Amino acid sequence: MAGNPDPRFNAFYLLTGITFASFASGFSVCLFNLDTVDACMAVTQSWLGVFKAMGDHIIAWAIAVGHAAFHR
Repeated sequence: MAGNPDPRFNAFYLLTGITFASFASGFSVCLFNLDTVDACMAVTQSWLGVFKAMGDHIIAWAIAVGHAAFHR
């Protein structure tokens, strides 16, 4: 395959990679140390709202794109 035909997807991949890396870096404090499980749970709780908001936005966007596609 010669590459991605739509360069706008590159921004999506970049955003996804940055999100995953920042999320994973928050868990580096508790990956192999059971004494820091409380810190790990605090990080999880802080990211829960962010991921819910992102998911809600993606769902709303997909619905809007679907409606626009069917109305054309």
